[in-house]
Amino acid sequence: MLLQAGRAAGTDCGCGRAGVGSLPMERPILLDGAMGTELQRRGVAVPSHITSIWSALALIESPDAVVDVHRAYIDAGADVITINNYAVTPPLLARAGLESRLDELTLLAVELAERAVRESGRSVRIAGSLPPLDTSYRFELVGPDAEILDSYRRIARLLAGRVDVLLCETLSCIREASAAQRAARETDNEVWLSWTLRGDLRDRLPSGEHLAAAFEAARELGADAYLVNCCGANFATSAIAVLATRSEAPVGAYANSSEVIAGDESSPRPVPEALPARHLDAEAYAAEVALWLDGGARIVGGCCGTRPASIARLRELIDARG
Repeated sequence: MLLQAGRAAGTDCGCGRAGVGSLPMERPILLDGAMGTELQRRGVAVPSHITSIWSALALIESPDAVVDVHRAYIDAGADVITINNYAVTPPLLARAGLESRLDELTLLAVELAERAVRESGRSVRIAGSLPPLDTSYRFELVGPDAEILDSYRRIARLLAGRVDVLLCETLSCIREASAAQRAARETDNEVWLSWTLRGDLRDRLPSGEHLAAAFEAARELGADAYLVNCCGANFATSAIAVLATRSEAPVGAYANSSEVIAGDESSPRPVPEALPARHLDAEAYAAEVALWLDGGARIVGGCCGTRPASIARLRELIDARG
């Protein structure tokens, strides 16, 4: 089922997901770009991801804006959009006393993405996120194995059959990735597994574990694709090489619109928001993504700071390569 296109507006294949068709295997898949930072750019209230419910607030206060962002990425040429449930987790919702609304807000995120696809008239696949349960990048906040597995199972069961892909993303350590992967694999959905990187060290998770070791830990349970995300675009380039030489399944990346400066083993783990980095506009970001494609990436897109213009430029890049 991997690398299929789906969700033709108003159709139903009778299997819980709408309009699943076929997309040529040799053609790279284009994901969408950032949701939270794009909402911010549009004037929507998106408070700190460290102390608040981040982009989940828009589900409550600005649902039409969420649809508009989805539509912008669809119009830019994305093959897959991810619902706005990245911050819809028990620990994050608890910050605002909204723990009881996890089911409601998760399904609302699905409905807003479905609405965007329906209004666009395009055949676009929808991914649902299995994100970090607590603050992103903070591997030390990952809870006990049984506890996080229960939370991931709850989210996965809500999304199963409602989305085309379960995207386990921005995972900061092997334990966290294993729990998300296991919960997703217990469903009948396609599963993509995506780690984030420490930020200043190539091919390292925030935990310090090597990406190669993380892949080996995930190999037995398996996934339909392996990616990295929410890291400097230049670090994604080297990560693609690590994954492509090990995985028989498609690999890919969706990075931040930045080129980060590498540190060394002796440097303290940095606050991701304070990493020394150069901003990449749509053209510069596409130039880095071209290196991913040359290195074997089959799934590409954007994360924090990328915009519809970034995705539109990647659409041109992919199409120009045939």
